[in-house]
Amino acid sequence: MLAFFMGMALIAASSNDNVARDDFAVCLKGQIAKATAAKIEAAAFAVFARSACAAQASGFRNALIAYDLKAGWTRKKAEPDADAQIGDYLADWADRYKDSLSAK
Repeated sequence: MLAFFMGMALIAASSNDNVARDDFAVCLKGQIAKATAAKIEAAAFAVFARSACAAQASGFRNALIAYDLKAGWTRKKAEPDADAQIGDYLADWADRYKDSLSAK
């Protein structure tokens, strides 16, 4: 019975994680057009997007940490993992931005 409730708690946390992840991804995607219009260099896109999507990144980071804590991770392990995932998203969208510039 306890396992059932623990499983349900992880599913609920995962759902919150997905909403926060989607919000962050939508914000990053929106920055492609803004960066193009502002003629942001490809090398500066990650900094530009991090600043523009700071609120969404914070929400995503908090959701990732909460999920990991519920899964039994320590905060000391969960925080750098969340930061790494956010960094991966920024790097991925920076690559997409670079590709969009070279396609023109």
